[in-house]
Amino acid sequence: MLDLRLQMKLQQKLVMTPQLRQAIKLLQLSKIELVQQIEQELMENPMLEAGGDLEAGQSLGDVRPEEAASALNAEDSHVEATPEHTSLTREDVLNWDDYLNDGRDLGYTPREVPDQIPYENVLRHSETLEEYLTWQLELQHLSEAELTVAKQLAGNLDSKGYLAIGLEEVAVLEGYPLEEVERILKIVQHCDPVGVAARNVQECLLIQLEANGRSESLAAIIIRDCLPELERRAYADIAKKLECSVEDVNEAFEEIQLLEPKPGRHYSSDPPRYVVPDIRIVKIDGEYKILLNDYGIPQLRISPLYRTLLAAGEKVPEATKEYVEKKVNSARWLMKSVQQRQRTIYKVAESILVRQKDFFDNGISHLKPMVLRDVAQDIGVHESTVSRVSTSKYMHTPQGIFEIKYFFHGGLSHRDGVDVSSLRVKEMIKNLVAAENRRRPLSDQNIAKYLMDRGIEIARRTVAKYREELNIPPSSRRKKVV
Repeated sequence: MLDLRLQMKLQQKLVMTPQLRQAIKLLQLSKIELVQQIEQELMENPMLEAGGDLEAGQSLGDVRPEEAASALNAEDSHVEATPEHTSLTREDVLNWDDYLNDGRDLGYTPREVPDQIPYENVLRHSETLEEYLTWQLELQHLSEAELTVAKQLAGNLDSKGYLAIGLEEVAVLEGYPLEEVERILKIVQHCDPVGVAARNVQECLLIQLEANGRSESLAAIIIRDCLPELERRAYADIAKKLECSVEDVNEAFEEIQLLEPKPGRHYSSDPPRYVVPDIRIVKIDGEYKILLNDYGIPQLRISPLYRTLLAAGEKVPEATKEYVEKKVNSARWLMKSVQQRQRTIYKVAESILVRQKDFFDNGISHLKPMVLRDVAQDIGVHESTVSRVSTSKYMHTPQGIFEIKYFFHGGLSHRDGVDVSSLRVKEMIKNLVAAENRRRPLSDQNIAKYLMDRGIEIARRTVAKYREELNIPPSSRRKKVV
């Protein structure tokens, strides 16, 4: 039997306005994405202007920084969006004295945007693999039909340069005999880079050996008949199978290593990805300083034209006044959110500098374990805020350029009682492997014993995990037989 009843329940619940959602979104954007978002707002909001220095009479708006910070500190789960509109009175609109100066030190000074355009912003066209092959094929003595088939093959290659379409499909598409398509494929495969349009790595390597007049060499025989053993570097098995010496197999392997298994990777059509550091750590007079990189971020202000419009008072239609007030509110919140984002990034960098000063002085060997909670407690925000800030943000340091999240990692126990960074341990493993005797490479157990002798408590399976993360093959595949 159903029973209807009323019940009161007290619970805490985070209610977020669209403006607060925008502040959180801006916080996790990279610098390039932030600039794109601001440009979008500039197109949609006529009250917002960019360029020039911020005017002394401008105001950050009615929303206080504490309100934005409280939203950024909250977790994302169980969030409701509640529309909210804060109206502006005429007095509020005309009070511009405290704009961008609410009595708090931002911790940095935004610098002017120089007029010089970075060279990396100048567009250029990189020749693709398809274009390069087409140019070569047009120089061949091919009929119009043959050239069409050849271009079809050249236009269906993956990023590695391998053929990504079946020959039967090409024959059907172009209405050409399959035998002729196979003949034309060989022409494409012997274009530069040799081995392109191969259907697998075995064919790719054999084509390159054939082009060098080595189609009957031991290296070609090994690739043709012993590829699984070659991948395992089972030289003894190959020597026994082919009835030759291990020394001959090792020499053939050195010849194979000179071949290109991915002939198309040097012609990748992916555009280069430039990293623009959001933070610079520089040492001035023996002390580290934090410089926030504001270059490229438009300086925003409220349009003076619409300020004059609102100041007209009764002369402005009520509908127009409400529209302007709404857009001014939106512009104010955007400006406030950008400032809050920059301030939070600065505080996170400040905490990292304090905790990782030895790293900035001496490098990765002095990197200390650090987690999100450590920095969150330092600057008084939630861990989710630090997580957003650390994503897609980069820091230029005396040791190089690192993503901010690079500094957040766990550690391993040391017998001295001080934890050792997992990144430092990985660096030690990489150096050990680089210096090992290739005839007797170190096993995971040997590496674990070496680290434990130096006070680092680590298990063999942890060494194996770190080795795989470093893309280092196991000892059996690193062994060089002479």
